[in-house]
Amino acid sequence: MEGITRSPEHAAVRHLLAAPGISARTRRYVGADDFDWAGLRAETESMSGGEALLVRIADELWNAEKRAGLWEVVRRLDEASFARVIEALRLHRAGPANPVELAGAADVELGQRAA
Repeated sequence: MEGITRSPEHAAVRHLLAAPGISARTRRYVGADDFDWAGLRAETESMSGGEALLVRIADELWNAEKRAGLWEVVRRLDEASFARVIEALRLHRAGPANPVELAGAADVELGQRAA
């Protein structure tokens, strides 16, 4: 499958929203270039605390507005979610001058955005 070039910010947010525990609930809010934050925030109302935290971290990375506390990352996430956040931070750190080349895996995980 041919790779997809995205900004590091987009790659990091998609990576978080494609987490196995939440991807079925978040995929309809993920677009090719942007995210439906109103929809994602509404969806968190019926998620567990850890699931909602992943969405809030993604929101903070994308919008640069305080949504989650660092203390929550280390105290509230299970090991797999914690590792996913670290991976997302590494993707994000690549910086705007260095777009990340991603395999289409995130697209397969998330599926197509619903109309």
